[in-house]
Amino acid sequence: MNFRKFRHPSNFRFANACSGSALAFGEEAMGCTLRDLGSDVFHLALGASPRWPLDARPGGLDEVAFAGAPSTHTLRLCPQAGLQLQAPDGRPLLQGRPGDTWGVCGSAWLLQLSREPAMRFYGQGEKNGPLERSGQRVLFWNADVWADHSMREVVEGAPDPLYVSIPYLLLQAPGGGWVGLLVDHPGAVFMDTGSNWFFSGRDDLGAPPSLWLGADQGVPALYLLAGASALEVTTKLQRLQGCTPLPPLWALGHHQCRWGYGGTADLQRLDAGFAEHEFPNDGLWLDIDHMDRYKVFTTAPAQFGDVAAELAAVNAHGRHVVPILDPGLKVEPGNPLAEAAREQKLLCQTPEGQPYVGFVWPGRSWFPDFLREDARQWWAAQVRDFAALGFGGFWIDMNDPAAGAAALDEMGFDHGRLPHWAGHNLYANGMAQATRAGLLAARPAERPFVLSRSAATGMAPHAAVWTGDNWSSWAHLRQAIPTSLNLALSGLPFNGPDVPGFGGHADTALALAWYKAGCLFPFLRNHATAGSAQQEPWAFGPEALAVIRHYVRLRYRLLPYMAQLWRAQAAQGQPVLRPLFMDFESLPGMDLSRIGDQFLVGPAILQSPLVEAGATRRSLALPGPGRWLDMGRGAFVAGGRIIDVQADGAAETPMHWREGQLIALQPGVPTAPGCDLANVELHAVLGRGFEGTAELHYAADDGLSHAWQQGVQTTCTLRLHREGDTLHLQVQALQVGWQPLRLCVVGYDGAHTLVLQQAGQPAQTLALQPLEWVCSGAPLAAGRSQAVLLR
Repeated sequence: MNFRKFRHPSNFRFANACSGSALAFGEEAMGCTLRDLGSDVFHLALGASPRWPLDARPGGLDEVAFAGAPSTHTLRLCPQAGLQLQAPDGRPLLQGRPGDTWGVCGSAWLLQLSREPAMRFYGQGEKNGPLERSGQRVLFWNADVWADHSMREVVEGAPDPLYVSIPYLLLQAPGGGWVGLLVDHPGAVFMDTGSNWFFSGRDDLGAPPSLWLGADQGVPALYLLAGASALEVTTKLQRLQGCTPLPPLWALGHHQCRWGYGGTADLQRLDAGFAEHEFPNDGLWLDIDHMDRYKVFTTAPAQFGDVAAELAAVNAHGRHVVPILDPGLKVEPGNPLAEAAREQKLLCQTPEGQPYVGFVWPGRSWFPDFLREDARQWWAAQVRDFAALGFGGFWIDMNDPAAGAAALDEMGFDHGRLPHWAGHNLYANGMAQATRAGLLAARPAERPFVLSRSAATGMAPHAAVWTGDNWSSWAHLRQAIPTSLNLALSGLPFNGPDVPGFGGHADTALALAWYKAGCLFPFLRNHATAGSAQQEPWAFGPEALAVIRHYVRLRYRLLPYMAQLWRAQAAQGQPVLRPLFMDFESLPGMDLSRIGDQFLVGPAILQSPLVEAGATRRSLALPGPGRWLDMGRGAFVAGGRIIDVQADGAAETPMHWREGQLIALQPGVPTAPGCDLANVELHAVLGRGFEGTAELHYAADDGLSHAWQQGVQTTCTLRLHREGDTLHLQVQALQVGWQPLRLCVVGYDGAHTLVLQQAGQPAQTLALQPLEWVCSGAPLAAGRSQAVLLR
């Protein structure tokens, strides 16, 4: 596939009339179906045509989730085949180019829309480049990036496509209102938001600005989602694709990986290293060297003895061992797995009915057809048996699918019924679905965790993703922030980059910058390629180790806060990592729409890392209204303005907590994996003079099982306000279904007394004892109450 040559509207014939539910392309008539799914979510599709003999749309999206509320927006087909989406006040939010909206060119189709200068664009899944996506020309086709692009482009450029393909565009309309466009297509979708096609830099015919999207084949169809805010539209998109199930708490911890870790000796060395340095770490990951000659679901005799016993010894220290799984089955006489898959006809096929052969780590390889239910069940059974040895989760790789130098066109799906384009992007989702099912079969009582390199629309219910094989560089560090934000805006909130970069060699300054920026990303894994310098946290010397360990410990302290964010994701589809414009409006002199080097972790924490080599200061936006607590200086500062901040020391990074928020932390200094969600240090970010009430709905469970869904959890609502230097906390709707909560409260800005009120009990007045603690700079002065048991 040519990644650089895209279709242009100039070569399309456009529908010139619309009558009822039909479009006319000259003499050719074509039906058009428009469905209002409720809640301002719509589906639009052109009808059957000889141009599109195959309807390969997989379905499976949750359309019924929106039926409970009528739509207030209006989507309609207009005369001359225009398309218009109107806001509740009748204002057009989105409209087609009159006479040039729906286009066809052979089997290819295209939808062209008018583009206004004030429009802003986001999403587009996993893409390089800026957070705001104006002027981008992109392709949605899962790639094996290091194999499909030149290494110079990988390291220094902005290759497209990458590993994840979600053909989605989030659009901010002029004058207010947001629209999401999700192309309902399994194959290679192209999209242009106003890129320059001309050598001269301008359109020689002066055509009005437009944006367009389309595909080379397949039925034209898309979802349109409308709402008043980016958050509203993003939660609708998440519910449509499926929310991320509540992950096991250990998946939110720190993880250590390297291409080269192979088995027991490496696991024991890492386990001992993290224990020696009192560095909390939950995951120990094994790359391809754990396998016997790269045969999946095997262990190398040189790496393991008694696998189950050796894994049990590591697991006993709270570590979860996560091996890699690749889809390629080694073609070798006597390989029982490959032979069984061939005999049961579970493999991808060529047009000649033979198993498709690719060339990956095992050499000649066959590939399970993950688009088929029987193949997924077979794979899940292998995962079940492998997990029973004691593996905690799995990361699935090479599922783009990667086939080495072999062309992919000959790889067909569903016994050859589906051509490769119809299943290419969905291959990763099928592998993730099967792997998750196998983990559930092995340990039905536990929440499974799967990490995937590639993904397509609808992946969130099955797996998290990491952003693939990145590089240890400042440029890749800067790129990590907008890439992860746009993945979250596209329906994949559980994501993150390899820290401090997979390829190349991270020096100490770069490693520190990566950790300070990434310490609160949804997924945090230290990973390096073979041949690179060692980059375990202690490899950079004792001073750097102290800084890295501090920020990882801060992550572990914040696990109770992050656990609440993942509950909101699982229940309502709310994102975890957020751009600033999701929770705040731009103000004069402070345009939030293009800020891609700052981000919010939930609604309460603002990170503004230094991502330039040698930088010790930066300008940052403090959204408003309201104030923020500077976690490096301890002072409340006014929002709604741009400020300059200094971060002189290696241990400092700009971080602010939003006033009016209650932030749940794990008390003490975490030195080992794990977190007790029933032991909470509640930080009340309310300064002197704050008016209003802060509220937190808190839930605690064992962090591992599904029992919380049957009520084995402790929940309550915490409401807190400040009067002078006294904090007043009300504990409401307390339901103790798991363990009682052990709660202490931390106050700032001179708060010295806590009045605690539980239903049916007399009020308690507690003194806040002086407390100093370090978050992201100098020690913070605060006050902390004694712990109270809520039962």
